[in-house]
Amino acid sequence: MDVYPPEYLCHNLPLMLVSGLTTSPSKTSQSAWNTSNLDSPLGSPNVDTSFPNGPELFKAFTEGAEGGVWEESAVKAERKAHAPVFRVLAVGNDYQLPAKKSSPLSPVSVSSFSSSGHKSPSSHSPLSPLSPESPLFPDGIISQFWLRKYRNALPAVFVYFREIFMESDDTQSKVSHDNDLIKELSDLKKQFSERNVKFVAVVVSRRSILQSIDLNDRISYLRKNTSLDAKSGLLFLPPCSPLEIQIFAKDLKQALYPIALDFYSTLLKHARRKRGRNGGSQSPPLPSSQHLSAAGWNIRYEFKQAVFAEFRQENDVAIKLYGIAYESLLEYFDSIAIDSPRWNEARMILDTMAFKILKCNLYQNQPVMAQKVFNVHIESVSALVEKRFSTKDMYSYFAWKAQQYWLLAQLLDLAPEDISPKSVPFTGVNSAIVGPDFPSANVLHHSGFQYLCAARLTMERCRRTGDSLPQHLELYLVPPPEQEQNFDHAGLVLSLLETAYARFSKGDGSQTRMQAYIAHEIAHIHFQNENYVDALKYFHLSESEYRREKWYTILGSMISEAIVAARKSGNTLELVKLQFESLSREFAPWNSGLAKISDFLDGSECTGGKPEYTLDSDSIVCFVEAHFAFMAAEAHLATSVIGQLTLRSQHSPVVGAVKMSSVQLNFTGGLKPILITHDDSVSGSRAQKLELMDMTDEYCGAKACLVLQPGEVRTFEMSQPLKMLGTYTASSLIVTFEESSFTAKLAVNLETEAFEDALSKWWIEDDGKLYSQRLTSSSPRSITVIPKQSHVDIVSGLKGPAYIGEKLIIPLTITSREDEDLQLSVKLRTQDVEGQFEVPTTWTSGSTPSDTIELGTVSPSSSAQCQFSISMPTDACDLVVDVTVSYRLLSEPDISIVKNHTIDIPVIFPFQVSYDLTPRIYPRRWPSPFFVYNLESHSPPITKRWCLSAVVDAVDLQHLEIHDYNFDISNVVGVDFKLLEDGPRAFQRDASSTDAYQHNFIIDVTNNDPMEKRIATADAKLTLSWRRTNMDTGSDEKEYNSFTMPTLKLTFPLLEPRVLMDVQSTSSENVHLMYFIENATSHLLTFSVTLDLNNDMSLSYPIRHQLRQQSHSKDFDDHDNAPVREKVPLQNANFAYEGAKQVGVRVLPYSSRRLDFGLLPLAVTSGWQRVPALRVYDTHFKKSLSVFPASEKFRVDFKTGAVYVNISSSPDGNSELSER
Repeated sequence: MDVYPPEYLCHNLPLMLVSGLTTSPSKTSQSAWNTSNLDSPLGSPNVDTSFPNGPELFKAFTEGAEGGVWEESAVKAERKAHAPVFRVLAVGNDYQLPAKKSSPLSPVSVSSFSSSGHKSPSSHSPLSPLSPESPLFPDGIISQFWLRKYRNALPAVFVYFREIFMESDDTQSKVSHDNDLIKELSDLKKQFSERNVKFVAVVVSRRSILQSIDLNDRISYLRKNTSLDAKSGLLFLPPCSPLEIQIFAKDLKQALYPIALDFYSTLLKHARRKRGRNGGSQSPPLPSSQHLSAAGWNIRYEFKQAVFAEFRQENDVAIKLYGIAYESLLEYFDSIAIDSPRWNEARMILDTMAFKILKCNLYQNQPVMAQKVFNVHIESVSALVEKRFSTKDMYSYFAWKAQQYWLLAQLLDLAPEDISPKSVPFTGVNSAIVGPDFPSANVLHHSGFQYLCAARLTMERCRRTGDSLPQHLELYLVPPPEQEQNFDHAGLVLSLLETAYARFSKGDGSQTRMQAYIAHEIAHIHFQNENYVDALKYFHLSESEYRREKWYTILGSMISEAIVAARKSGNTLELVKLQFESLSREFAPWNSGLAKISDFLDGSECTGGKPEYTLDSDSIVCFVEAHFAFMAAEAHLATSVIGQLTLRSQHSPVVGAVKMSSVQLNFTGGLKPILITHDDSVSGSRAQKLELMDMTDEYCGAKACLVLQPGEVRTFEMSQPLKMLGTYTASSLIVTFEESSFTAKLAVNLETEAFEDALSKWWIEDDGKLYSQRLTSSSPRSITVIPKQSHVDIVSGLKGPAYIGEKLIIPLTITSREDEDLQLSVKLRTQDVEGQFEVPTTWTSGSTPSDTIELGTVSPSSSAQCQFSISMPTDACDLVVDVTVSYRLLSEPDISIVKNHTIDIPVIFPFQVSYDLTPRIYPRRWPSPFFVYNLESHSPPITKRWCLSAVVDAVDLQHLEIHDYNFDISNVVGVDFKLLEDGPRAFQRDASSTDAYQHNFIIDVTNNDPMEKRIATADAKLTLSWRRTNMDTGSDEKEYNSFTMPTLKLTFPLLEPRVLMDVQSTSSENVHLMYFIENATSHLLTFSVTLDLNNDMSLSYPIRHQLRQQSHSKDFDDHDNAPVREKVPLQNANFAYEGAKQVGVRVLPYSSRRLDFGLLPLAVTSGWQRVPALRVYDTHFKKSLSVFPASEKFRVDFKTGAVYVNISSSPDGNSELSER
């Protein structure tokens, strides 16, 4: 980019000049753009630190507003909501606006403005081709000075900072200084208004409005007399923080950005009008016939319009206008003489417009269009040069073309990653997007490709330098031929290639071929320049890729140069490595003068004794190929395994036979390495059988003939004992070449199969020839050593599942089927099936806690017993006990034989319990409601009896014995609980099921709470003590286990009325039914009681009606005898009854009523029979009460309401009557 003026390449942003913040004179003045001082830089002005917030203001306005070649904000410029971006420059008080006309004028400065002077109407711009002092006079089109004028000197917005006078509190002094400031601001405003430049004054104060009460009035006075508005004309900046200054600068730029765009819109319209009038036709007559034609004026104005559109960030408009100017300039070249200075100026303008169009397309994220513009520019200029100079074979043409690729590469380096192409291989274009006829040359490649093209063209430029020169030679961007001869072409090519290599390496690493190619080119140039160290470095970068791709043609020629470079640079390691690689027959056509291995270091100096070099076969094209195979994929412990090593030497026939000093075969897994040394006395058979000897504890040794002819195959068969379990794999081979001047060790990786002939094959020699047979193993380099087959039987004494919380003792019996005595040991490991946790396991006979127990010597056909205990988890799960039996035969004490046995133990709950809570009749009378028992309570203590029946069942209950139990009631609130035993303290077997235990718990609930409670709650917990009956542990002690049932939540209704049913006699001659209606509330309840006499009951007529009333109240007497009605007997009647069919019953608060009914069985003998059901209906609350059996002699079907009584066959079936 250095060959082009920066004004031609940099992106154009709206220019904002800031004055009043610097102390040094500004470089951005008249001299910064006029032609008298072309090399004057802008410089960096010194910030005035005495100015209030001067450094902060300078940084807030000028930071990040340079407007370089690539402008990130231009990518988002097409969006409606984008941050305004200015090119902000700081100027001093000596700043002058550039002269509008070329006629002499009084200088106009910021510090002193003169309104005098008359402008000549006939004068032109100092940069116009019509001005004699212009560098374009008389036929130039445009120059970089015009761009410099609008980029650096003529702003769209001028921001003037001035401090308000605050040094004195004298009113007269303040008024005087304010008037001077008004005059200064008014003059500046007038000056900039004449050029349509927006003028903004920022008045800065060291005090705030609160500190100076007249400050607000003074600011208003300044705005009124200068006619500057408060929003974008005259702004006031009091003392503020750096953050507030940043916000102030951002808001000011936001407000001024539309005004700046309007400034360039006005200039664009002005240029369009002059383009329409074709200012070239108004050119005055010149003494010479050379003047700018109408076409030249059109190009000038089109270029100006494109530049102003770029200032407005209208990339699409700029592309269109630059394109029109580009096409017009191509046609205009026919009118420019090739020896005229205007030719090079026009060429530079043409390159600039092509660069601008390309960059604007990248701003719009159109890389394909950018590449197409670049290709069109190359083709257009090529055709132009060939047309005007009759040839393109000039070093200047290739220099220009290389410069274009270099320029494009630098631009792509500046572009962000989401726009710049990635360093990935080109896979073709998508025809569905760009069309079927889209050429791949229009795809924009990354910068590395562009640098590579520039390097190739620079090489071509160097070659064209010595050619015969044409009659007319173009010297655009190049020196004359005599200077071109001394130009450092090689240095430029190296710089471009190294940059290209860096760019190709920057991607995802997939373009390795291009990296290798570029590295090879760099190495070749270094080699030609006799820079052998760098040449060897880049040879090394490229050779690995050539080896991987097997490009032996390129690699062979490169190795020849690399050997020379290694020898010249004194790198003996690389020299030995490269010469070993050159021995391969793949490089025989390129290495006719090969040296023998003993002569590798001839001509090289070696200090420090005899050197030793270690080489890796993976880093070179190795001529030694090796393969190893085991005869079998598996072998038992304590046996021998046969393996075969196959060697083949693929060296060049020029060298002759190659002698290896030794070969070391290495294994993974613990197998000893095998060292084979060369012995001249050993027969040179192609298939040799070796006898291994234990040389040391580290390796085994053998002797063999290790002389190989070119392409010869030798096999070495060996047998090795297997003394340890595991998997052994032949991993590598170390071939040693012992020479007089050096020692080289070549490591051959056996994992990369060297040659396909030996892959999975076993070689056999017959009559001096080798024959191969395929092995069945898929991995012949590996062998798995498996244990010897065990001859013991393992039997566990576990019966059934295990139960949570128990300590289970499991016996083991191990029987030997070996033919001799053995030493036996057992190891245990217990864990869950998923392997998430382990369970402690202990041996019952072990003196110390250990997972392994030694059982001593076991004779043939004998057994050994042992026991281990496991404390089962507290949750249900599945356990696995891994039993590992290890034993050693007395004849083979070094070999351990293992047998594994697995015991699956499901851990379940030992018992399942079901509860049934039923009401019972309290045997004693309830207290009278008319007697006060407690002054704090409004009700007497009422006690209700309940029966909790617990039925315990299990999967294997016949082998489980319940020894004891503990029933506990807790968390009782507001009531008294009394637990009574119903029968003996033991769980009894249920008569209906021999696999279930049952026990009833009688609970008396007394409500002592002064407040009425509807329900009472409690937690019941049942704990059982149990043991197994089917496990014989050999011990007389019986250890009991404890199991606690899940907590039962009990709920007892306290106030609800209930009806209980009991029986006094259940004989076959008389069934006496008793019903108790309990009222524990404080209300008088009225019930309608009906005996259900439907046909399904098969009842007969009533014999007599009797109602017996019982109450705990003294004022209640027996009465209410109902009349007796005779009924016609039913046929096949089962019962005759005695009692009331329907009656109304009133029950006092805190009392109960008893109703008796007698049934005479007619056709019933014994068993469960359905009897009439009593219907109790609350007439006030409109609710029927359910009848609950108060003993086990009743059964009630609560769905249908049917009542069943167990009738005894004996005539005496009386039961004890209740006291109530």
